[in-house]
Amino acid sequence: MKLKFVFLSLAIMTAGASEDVTVYRDTYGVPHVYAASPAGGAYALGYVQAEDRLKDLYDNIRIALGAMAEAYGPEHVEQDYFMHVIQNAEKCEQYWKSAPELQKDLCIRFLQGVQTYLAEHPEAKPETAFELQPWHLMAIGRAMIMRWPLGNIMDDLGNKHKNPGIGSNGWAVSSSRTADGGAILLADPHLEWEGMSVFYQATVHAGDMHMEGFFLVGSPLVGIGHNGNVAWACTTGGPDTGDVYALKINPKNPLQYEVDGAWKDAELKMITINVKGRDPVTRPALFTQYGPAVEEPDMEKGILYVGSTPYFDVLETFEQSYRMVMAKNCEEFYHALEVNALMDQNIPFADRGGNIQYVRVGRTPIRPEGYDWTGPVPGGIAASQYKGVHPLSAHVQVKNPPQGYFQNCNISPENMMVGSPMTADKYPKELFNVTWDTSNPRGRRITALLDADSSITRAEAMAYATDVYDLLAMPWQKALWDAVSTHGVERMKDPDFAAVVEDILEWRGEFVKSSTATPILKLWRLKCKDEVDFNAVAAKQDLPAEQQQKLLDLLGESIQEMKATYGMVQVPWGDAYVIGRGDTYYPSDGADFGATVEGPNFTETLFDVRYKDLEGAPGKYVGCNGTGALILTFLREDGVEAYTCTPWGVSADPASPHYMDQGRDFYSPRKLKPTWFDKEDLMAHVESEKTLLVP
Repeated sequence: MKLKFVFLSLAIMTAGASEDVTVYRDTYGVPHVYAASPAGGAYALGYVQAEDRLKDLYDNIRIALGAMAEAYGPEHVEQDYFMHVIQNAEKCEQYWKSAPELQKDLCIRFLQGVQTYLAEHPEAKPETAFELQPWHLMAIGRAMIMRWPLGNIMDDLGNKHKNPGIGSNGWAVSSSRTADGGAILLADPHLEWEGMSVFYQATVHAGDMHMEGFFLVGSPLVGIGHNGNVAWACTTGGPDTGDVYALKINPKNPLQYEVDGAWKDAELKMITINVKGRDPVTRPALFTQYGPAVEEPDMEKGILYVGSTPYFDVLETFEQSYRMVMAKNCEEFYHALEVNALMDQNIPFADRGGNIQYVRVGRTPIRPEGYDWTGPVPGGIAASQYKGVHPLSAHVQVKNPPQGYFQNCNISPENMMVGSPMTADKYPKELFNVTWDTSNPRGRRITALLDADSSITRAEAMAYATDVYDLLAMPWQKALWDAVSTHGVERMKDPDFAAVVEDILEWRGEFVKSSTATPILKLWRLKCKDEVDFNAVAAKQDLPAEQQQKLLDLLGESIQEMKATYGMVQVPWGDAYVIGRGDTYYPSDGADFGATVEGPNFTETLFDVRYKDLEGAPGKYVGCNGTGALILTFLREDGVEAYTCTPWGVSADPASPHYMDQGRDFYSPRKLKPTWFDKEDLMAHVESEKTLLVP
C-alpha cells in the first residue's frame, strides 16, 4: 500500500501528456533508450537501472544518506558519520526546494521509472530497501563529489602528500594527428570495483538530449562518456580545494572558539547512527563558520581542527552535468565547466570539429599569502580567511596544443605532452597543485606512444587503450642478466632456476594471460623491496655485487614459493590472475603493483588491473581496481562512434546472461565492444525491445 501511495504521488507531481518510450537491449544487455523528451529518457533510465542494479541503487542512496550501518553493520559507522558531518542529506533536501524545475523533473521521472519496475516486480525489492525520495538522487552525486575535497582536508590534517590510490587514464588526439581527420578521446577511470564507482552503462536518446557512457547508479545524467557532439573524461589530480584551520578553543568552554579576539559558540549536534544487530551509535559533531571539526578538540594544546572547502555549499553539480550533456562543442562544454561544481579533477574533452581541450578543474579558494596551506593554518583571524574562489579562466588549461595530443593519467600538467606549455611558474600554486601526481608509468608510456605516431589510426588507438607493456621490463631483465652472468653460474645448473631465468629474459614485457614469466617476476620484484636499489635498476645502472647476489637469492626463494603454492614454477599469468564475480571468473591481462609515489619498482600498465586475494582459492587473485569503465570515442564531422570495455556485465543478477558476458568476451581477451550509438548501427544487434508508457 505504501509503495502504491508513493507511486501515485509521483505521478500526480509530474502530471502531463503520456509518452511511449522504447528500450532496446543490445546483444550484451546494454540498454538503449529512445524517448521523445528528456523526462521520458529519465523515466526509462530509472526503470532499466532498477531492472539491472536495484540493490546497488538502494546502496548508493544509503551511502549518500549515511545509512549503510543500518543495513549492513558496524563496519560502516565511520563512513556514515562523515556523510552526516558534511550534512549531505540535509543540504540536498533543503536545496531540492529551490532546485531548477528541469532538475526536479528528471529526478522525479527517474524515480518514477524505478517505482514502476518495483510495482511490476515486487519480489525484486531487496531487504535493504526503504522509501525513496527524488532528492536522494542529488545526494548520490554530492556524496561522490565530496570524496575529493575531503581527501584534501584529511591530507592537510596529517600533512601528508601521497597518491590517494584512485586514478584514471585520459587522453585526446586532435584531427591534426589522426588518420581519418577526426578527434579521439579516451576515458578510463581507475577506481575500486565496488560501491558507487561501479558505474552503469547505457545509451539515451531523449528529445534533444543524447548521451552514452557510464552513469552513477541512481543518476539520470551520464558521468563519463559523450553526447552527440562532445566526449569527456575525468582523471584524479587537480587543484587543492580543501584546508584545515586550527582554531583556538576556550579552556573554560570547549564548545567555543576564538574569532577576531572574541569567543564564538560552535554548534554541537549529536549524530545517531542506527546499526544492524547493535545498539545505535551516537557521536558528537561540532560545526564552525569555517566548517566541521575533523578531530576531537585537542584540550592540551587548546586547538580545534576544522575542515574547510568551498564544496560544503556547492549543490549545482546536477545543473553543471546537464549543461555538459547538452554542449554542442568544446566551447559550450567549457562554459558548462565554469559552473565549477565538479570535484577537483583533470578534464580532457574533444568535439566533432576535431578540437581537443583540457582544464584542471575544481572549486579552489583564493588563499592569502604567508601561510603553509599544506598543513593546518591558524583560523579565527581575518588575515587567513579565503578571498573568494578562482574563476575557471585562471585554471591550468590548454586547447588544441601544437603537439596534436595530450594525456593525463594522473600526472602533472607539465608532463602531459612533450614540450607541455603548462608549467608551474604560470599558475598559482593551489591551482597547479602537483604533489603526488608528478609522473607515473602510465603517463610515460602513453606519451611515448602518442608522440611517436603522427597519424593515429582507429586500430592503433584501440591498441594504446588496452596496452599492457611494463616500462620496467627491460631494466629488470638487464639486472637479472648481469647478476646471472657474474654470480649465477652454479645456480644455472638447477633446471628450475635456469628455466625461470630463461623465461624472464625472453619475456616481451607484456602482462598477458599466457605469460609464465610474469607471476614469478611479480613475486620476485616485490620480495626485493628494501633489499635492492630500485632506482639503480630502473636507470639500468650496475648493481654492487652484494645486491646482485641478493637478487639471485630472492629469485630462488620465489621459485620455492611458487612450487609450494602451485606445485610448479611456471604458471601462466591468467591461471593465477582473473577477473570475475560470484562463481564466474576468466583469465585477465594487465597489472598494477609495487605502488609508491613515483616508486621505482611501481609497475602499472595502461590497461590497468589491481588484484586482491580470491577468497577460498589460495594462489589466485581477482581484479578489484583499475580499468573498469573504459570508453574510447571517435569524433568526426559526420558523427560519433564509441567502444567500451568493462570487467563484468550490465546486470548484477548472477542468473542473468549479462552478469559476466562483457568480462568474458571483451575484458578477458582485451577487446573493445562497439556501443552502437546510432540507431541504424544498433538495429543489427538488438536482443530485446520493450515499450514503456511514461505517465
